[in-house]
Amino acid sequence: MKRLILVASLAVLVSCGDRGPSAGARVGPSPTSPTVPTTAGLVVFTERGTNFSTTDLRDAQDQILQIDALDELIWTPDGTRLPGYHVETMEFSRGFFYFVTGNICREGCQFEVRFCTKDGERRAYLTVDYGHDNPGTMVDVEVAGRTLVVSQTSLYPPGTPTLTGIVSEVTSNGAEVPVEGATVYRGVSTGWRSATTDRDGLYTIRGLLEGTDTVAVFRDGHEQQRFNVSISGDTRFDIHLRR
Repeated sequence: MKRLILVASLAVLVSCGDRGPSAGARVGPSPTSPTVPTTAGLVVFTERGTNFSTTDLRDAQDQILQIDALDELIWTPDGTRLPGYHVETMEFSRGFFYFVTGNICREGCQFEVRFCTKDGERRAYLTVDYGHDNPGTMVDVEVAGRTLVVSQTSLYPPGTPTLTGIVSEVTSNGAEVPVEGATVYRGVSTGWRSATTDRDGLYTIRGLLEGTDTVAVFRDGHEQQRFNVSISGDTRFDIHLRR
């Protein structure tokens, strides 16, 4: 498990370069209004499409933290308040997202809010975005001695969709065979998730977002191809490559 320890008085946010499949493939963020709605002094996070709203941000253990209008992070298990945490709203071609900036990790990262359903209840969970990539997994958050401790887990928010499929090609004699070593990309909020096909041509990409976005496939000796693919829950999408 990756463990990241931050001192609350440190105030640095470093952005990382994009690692998408090609230069310019990523569509950058367009900040929306700097005014974020609040209720009772707490920032409200609203999911577009469902209009679900909450002030509670959860970690992998369902522990709750909140952000107030004074840019303080509130650790609800004991009421500790840490200054220097700001909510930003950004709109990409692939959707509208909330980010919490502040003292998250030394590498230079921010929290990204992801909405999902657990036990029939709509919730908002915290993941970590590194400026070029978000693995989509939840974090475990603790506060000890006014120090924020963030640990990356391997757990996805409940219901996080997975894209899987077979990449194949048709040979000169007309037979369809799997293609090993092809890289398949799918966009997330600030970058891409990817997977490489195995000997059976199978790929699996986890940590994705629902909606319609580009799926791109690359392999030396074959045409680079892009498709608009709609994801709603776990989705199967097979790809036929051409030389």
